[in-house]
Amino acid sequence: MSREKLLNTKIKTENAGRLQQLLLDYNTFRFRKDVPCAQNKQQLLDWQTERLKQSHHDLYTHPRYHEGLDFLLKDLYAPKEFIQRDNDFERVFPVMVKLLPDNLLYTVSLLIELNLLTQQLDEALTLMLFEQMNVDCITFENYAEAYRRCNNEHTRLHQIQLIANIGNDLDVYVRSRMVSFSLKITRSPAEMAGLGSLHDFLTRGFHAFHTMGGVDELLDRIVARETHILKQIYSNDATPFSLNTLSESALPNHDIIPHS
Repeated sequence: MSREKLLNTKIKTENAGRLQQLLLDYNTFRFRKDVPCAQNKQQLLDWQTERLKQSHHDLYTHPRYHEGLDFLLKDLYAPKEFIQRDNDFERVFPVMVKLLPDNLLYTVSLLIELNLLTQQLDEALTLMLFEQMNVDCITFENYAEAYRRCNNEHTRLHQIQLIANIGNDLDVYVRSRMVSFSLKITRSPAEMAGLGSLHDFLTRGFHAFHTMGGVDELLDRIVARETHILKQIYSNDATPFSLNTLSESALPNHDIIPHS
């Protein structure tokens, strides 16, 4: 039913068309038959989340950035199966293309692209680790090896850039009083329409970014660190997850504790 709605919705702008195609691609991905073992994939997701918390421990424990980074980790960077939220996006697509500004449609398309790309990369890594390399327990060493064997450095860099682009866009929207007011008055109608999961996702994201009072410093550090780690993995560095050789002195300093 959702796929039919996507196909039958009239498209008037390039960004609406981009969002439509991404939702169709994501729909195809979500309902395919050949999927990795759910237990293996969950083990990977849990391991990655803990690795990210460790790499960005100073940010994650900082009062200003904790909620925002928690949202990035759980909802944008390493999402689990948000079935209801994803169904909601498909259901409201015809309304979105009629009511939302075109630039906001573009931001939503980035969210869908990141979600799809992240899950595709996670599945490729899951298959590499558990089916091709036959690991029982994920370690820093076999994780880095699986990363290299997947041979998708360019795609990984694109994933990191998507996070930065989405974060910057969301930072602009949270400054809008109209967006804040709209989220408050639409909670009940959204729940009555069966769109509570989507509304909750948007509300949590808005609150997390609003609390930071500016996302530039957080994103600058995350992008710099994750790009550094990626480069070290692909250069066969002995300690690819170490940040000791990364200089963040040129980045803005807002009383963030330096990483160890």
